[in-house]
Amino acid sequence: MSRRKRKKINRIKLLLIIIIVLGIFIYIKKSKNNDIYTSGDDNVDNIKYDILDKSESDKDIVEKYFMDGMKKSDYERVLNHNNRLISDNNYKYIDYDFENKLHYNELETLFKKIGSSNISDTYVIGSSVDKRNMYGITIGKGSDVLFIDANIHAAEVSTTLVLTKFLTDLVNEYENGNKDIINALNRVKIVAIPCMNPDGYEVYNYGVESLKNKELWIYQNKGNINFENIKSNANGVDLNRNFPTQNVGLYYKGYNLIKNTSIDKTTEKGKYFNGYIAGSEPETRASMSFMLKYYKDTYAYINLHSQGRVLYAGKPNLSNEFNDLTKKFANYISSYTSYRVHGLSSEEVGEGNDGSATDFMAELANGFVFSTKTGRLSTDKYINNSCSLEYKYPVITMEITKTWTSDTSVFKDEYYNHGIKNMLFDLIENNF
Repeated sequence: MSRRKRKKINRIKLLLIIIIVLGIFIYIKKSKNNDIYTSGDDNVDNIKYDILDKSESDKDIVEKYFMDGMKKSDYERVLNHNNRLISDNNYKYIDYDFENKLHYNELETLFKKIGSSNISDTYVIGSSVDKRNMYGITIGKGSDVLFIDANIHAAEVSTTLVLTKFLTDLVNEYENGNKDIINALNRVKIVAIPCMNPDGYEVYNYGVESLKNKELWIYQNKGNINFENIKSNANGVDLNRNFPTQNVGLYYKGYNLIKNTSIDKTTEKGKYFNGYIAGSEPETRASMSFMLKYYKDTYAYINLHSQGRVLYAGKPNLSNEFNDLTKKFANYISSYTSYRVHGLSSEEVGEGNDGSATDFMAELANGFVFSTKTGRLSTDKYINNSCSLEYKYPVITMEITKTWTSDTSVFKDEYYNHGIKNMLFDLIENNF
């Protein structure tokens, strides 16, 4: 071998050694970072779930579909989605008490701090259309799940901060050695999505200029949108009407669309758009992935909203057993908060107002399974009051505060003085 060739080989070897050493250095440096993403033990892969190829026997009840169903491949992607565990085991007291209005990136810091205890985990479960991370949080070692989520509607920011406060209090009490909390969290697990609409949260609090992508629909139409009561995500889709539930994006024969439903994107005040395809939004799919992991172990589900201090309990198209259980649970919540309970007569089915997070969780509880025929959850009939309640948990919508606001003093008053803190802490005892 010539001397020149040997020198060339030696240079290549040296270069390879440098690359390997540099790679090791970068890996070690990343390993010291508190925000490492790992696969974790609590991912959403390997969910056991049957997908059907049949539709309801009374399909002639449907007057019109104005929304396409979700593709089987997209639903399977939700089922197989892996959440990213944020590894941070350096717990320090989490000092938060509604002092200030928070940017979303400040909330993210709190979510990560909540996950720093050995009793809790924080996951990135997906991202918004404007590429903000969405988070799922679990607290507790038990198998029975209390599932709470918040802020699916943009203007309802109080719910994120109230839920975040509860989660921080829970972790702090555990770390401070509260024996009641320690015992409870050894029996149950709190599962939370503290902000289902990150872009909407930021836009409502800090204005539409906070969007990074100026091509998004609500930025392009900012001159015609009333941001005081905005509900949609940055695509102009109401996430709470986007879940692939049985009746989403359709209405029944003899029915008219309810007045606040629009079948196209709209800037009209009081009108909300389901989306063109069920489950179309990344925020919806991220929420679904966490719900599908935990629904079989859930003992109660609460979807937090913020207008009116009321509780919505019941689904007219579902089983009597489910509705009785849900009404009982709502009355239990009302005993703490004095919120009014609205039952079956306040729920619309088949009027274009379906596709909510509570519809999705309620239908899963009643044994509905995704159908490739409809691209939605499916059962034998569109109104099936005798369907089997396979997973015995109640589902409620809880509207906290009188109306939409970003005033954190209102949130603090609601949490401490209107029964919410006591109710949430007692709920972890699972004794309602």
